[in-house]
Amino acid sequence: MSHSESEGNKTGFTVDEAGPDGLFGVFEDEGETGFLYIYEPDGRGIIKHLQIYDCAGKLNVKEEDVEVLWSTDGNKCGVMIWGGMRGVIDLSRNVEGRVKIESHDTPSIEHTDWLQGF
Repeated sequence: MSHSESEGNKTGFTVDEAGPDGLFGVFEDEGETGFLYIYEPDGRGIIKHLQIYDCAGKLNVKEEDVEVLWSTDGNKCGVMIWGGMRGVIDLSRNVEGRVKIESHDTPSIEHTDWLQGF
């Protein structure tokens, strides 16, 4: 599910994907920065977050460029942007990994430990 909004010349969007145990993986571009969140709607709110970029105007990431994914075991949530994995939150190990996007040419995460299960 995705949502777009526009306020004057500021634009933003969210892309979310349901995960295990009532959790949601949410990517939010609020017009300046892009973050991946793990969100629990009943009680705790945002339980983990990971900044993916901070120069949204320069990058021009669009909603259709983003996909939020959960690993098959439900332990990891990741965000793919432009077809490459850019950030992963591993709930089972309580760690986050990312490649902070500086340009469209920034390489994606390639290490198999982070990508395993997607």
